[in-house]
Amino acid sequence: MSVKIDTLNTKENKITKKQYGFNPIDEINIGLLHQVVKGSRTNFRNNTASVKTRAQVSGTGAKPWAQKGTGRARQGSLRSPQFVGGGVAHGPGTRVYKDRTPKKMKSKALVMAISQRISEESVFVIDGGGFEVPSTKLAVSSTNEFGIKRSFTFVYSDEDEALFKSFRNIKDAKLVSVKKLAAIDIISTDDTIFSSNAIKQYVGEEQ
Repeated sequence: MSVKIDTLNTKENKITKKQYGFNPIDEINIGLLHQVVKGSRTNFRNNTASVKTRAQVSGTGAKPWAQKGTGRARQGSLRSPQFVGGGVAHGPGTRVYKDRTPKKMKSKALVMAISQRISEESVFVIDGGGFEVPSTKLAVSSTNEFGIKRSFTFVYSDEDEALFKSFRNIKDAKLVSVKKLAAIDIISTDDTIFSSNAIKQYVGEEQ
């Protein structure tokens, strides 16, 4: 099965509908898509919040006063959480955020995300033949030709160096390699632009 997608020829500055061998999914499994995207967001989390426990803070480990006879509550260390300069009890740190989603689920979720964007007519293809040198001005003009006014994801391949350098400075543009493309990249923006090399590579891998 194939679908027709608006394709911009940058040399002729002309948009035509071209067919690509992509098999869209009509019924979107929201539960599966949510699970995969949630897993991706979990893996993107940076575990930077961390505090020191009583064993990690610097300071003496000596008992502050005698166990009995002082009239005060018994204490074992000045590094305990109740003292200023002491460690923190039950604070954040050492937690690992990891989600191992099966590859088949990720692949199907990506197909569903692209299928949804195709049904919304929000997927486009750009032929970078006119980008002999990087040009942000030409890249912005290309998005205007598609009528894109919102955030978009630009999917590129290793052969699209000029296109990559042209699109990377556009506001609200998210660039991702076709090799690392995931469902979250598609649904996190309103529109999706494939380079002609990228969509051929992606369709070839799907077959």
